[in-house]
Amino acid sequence: MTVGVTSYKAAMRGVPVVLLSEEQDDETTSDTLGIPDSFARHKLSVTGQDGVASGVVTIETAPNVAYAGIWNKLTDITVVDVATLEYAFEGIYSAIRARISTAIGTGTVTVSYVGS
Repeated sequence: MTVGVTSYKAAMRGVPVVLLSEEQDDETTSDTLGIPDSFARHKLSVTGQDGVASGVVTIETAPNVAYAGIWNKLTDITVVDVATLEYAFEGIYSAIRARISTAIGTGTVTVSYVGS
């Protein structure tokens, strides 16, 4: 995964996009996900695996995919082992990313997005 805004992915309606895959290191940031203006419903799935003992993923948004400033926090999701937590929300967003804001203790986390 990249740190900072060096690349981005584009969301497609109803198609899951993996933002983080089996990551654990503090401050690991996903590629930026560009969201079409026609998407108003969003769902993120955060899955802890391999014995997660602790950790937090922060979901962030920005005005565009190339934004280099401080991103706005949408929510923090505490990672739970062998469970998938879903965060559904509505609104118009141009760019979304996931960032491990507290290191994932012991295991790993996978974060995916689907929008419509």
